[in-house]
Amino acid sequence: MKRITKQIKLLDLIATLIDIVYTLIVFTILAYFFSILTVPDLITDVLDAQYSFLGLPLNSPQLNACISLCIGYLIVFVPLSFSNVKRLRSKDVIEMDEWTYRTQYLYMAFSFFTFNPFSAVVRYLTGMEIQKIVKGYGFKQSMINLKKWFVELFSGRLFRQIHEKRAKRKLESQSQLDLEKLSKKDFFAKIIGLAINYTFLTLVALFIFIPFYWMILTALKTNTELTTAINPRMFIGISEMQWVNFKIALTRFNFLQYMLNTIVVGILSMIGTVTTTILASFAFSRLEFKGREFIFSILLMTMMIPGELYTITNYITVRDLGWYDSFYALIFPFMTSVFYIFFLRQSFKQIPDTLYRAAQVDGCGDFKYLTRVMIPIAKPTITTITILSAIGAWDAYIWPQLVAPSEKNWLISVALRSTSFVVGTGSDARPVYNIQLAAIALVTVPLLIVFFSMKKYIMAGVGRSGTKG
Repeated sequence: MKRITKQIKLLDLIATLIDIVYTLIVFTILAYFFSILTVPDLITDVLDAQYSFLGLPLNSPQLNACISLCIGYLIVFVPLSFSNVKRLRSKDVIEMDEWTYRTQYLYMAFSFFTFNPFSAVVRYLTGMEIQKIVKGYGFKQSMINLKKWFVELFSGRLFRQIHEKRAKRKLESQSQLDLEKLSKKDFFAKIIGLAINYTFLTLVALFIFIPFYWMILTALKTNTELTTAINPRMFIGISEMQWVNFKIALTRFNFLQYMLNTIVVGILSMIGTVTTTILASFAFSRLEFKGREFIFSILLMTMMIPGELYTITNYITVRDLGWYDSFYALIFPFMTSVFYIFFLRQSFKQIPDTLYRAAQVDGCGDFKYLTRVMIPIAKPTITTITILSAIGAWDAYIWPQLVAPSEKNWLISVALRSTSFVVGTGSDARPVYNIQLAAIALVTVPLLIVFFSMKKYIMAGVGRSGTKG
């Protein structure tokens, strides 16, 4: 393995900074495009307005195509920029191999096809520098080697060389050949097995992905197409994508107010859940008191009862406390979870008792031991609980709809099912699905960002809670 030099780090840093600058420029252009989008008076109408960008006239299809290209660029390069920044900051990545310079060439291709020639040139120089160190030659010799490989492939010399190498291995070690020899039957059996496995995984991925794709596709269609088309289309052109639907969802309704309510409720209930979970888990895992196991068993038994059965009693309690139709009713009932207590208790139980006894000998109190020892050790599990509790509060629907009927206290989950996305009244009322699904997409995207950015912490917490020792 060769070590990464300072020159390579500098070139990689310059290319990453160029990618970030391009990303910010594209984001600014996208924000401008959305700001000039004209919203129709009736949300079911489609306008063919005229726009201007840097003196260039644009009609609605052209503007939709530009927005689609900008969003596609951001979908590719925002995660890539974060990944590059993380890789540059990492102290573990100090060596390089063949895949290192091939990755730089792949980044170069991405930059080239997205009209970012500056980053493409720097990526090419970085890849060439890495290749010279790893392989000992540059671009010219690579082309010569590639040409030689194609000549050998088409002339049959490559297959003869492979056959000669196998024959040589056979002469060197018959036992080793028996392990490496692969008959045609075994070869085809392996290929068929891999094909079956990847086909099954692909079908499962499609089964999961198609509902999300259909949501985005419906959000980008016109209301006329949704209500009149007999056979709905699975694909639409980038110029046909109605990005104005997302602007309507943000501006025509109290969408930002509903989002703010959800964020406030989610953060406060998350803080309460994490606090009660940590304290209860510590008590049930380390403190010795009479009836500890009995009380914990009773709590576990409540997990077998469906949560809907508690709705009436909780509703009566909230009403008697005077919390009906207020944020108190939305926050306090979410501040505890038996499952999270059980989840964190299992992680706390894995911490050796000798640490607790040693801390007591040194004069460390229970609370100090909890904050200095147990919480840092169980940080992955606590992070998982934090993320899942925030997502649970974000997705809640039945309880917020029951105890907070006023529109000013609506959470986004309740607002999406309200009359905000309906046109007409009485028997003529009908939902506007494209606007409704555009709002749902805006709600779903933050959850996806949180999940993919915190995925390793969630996996680490789940894996740790199930490992003993």
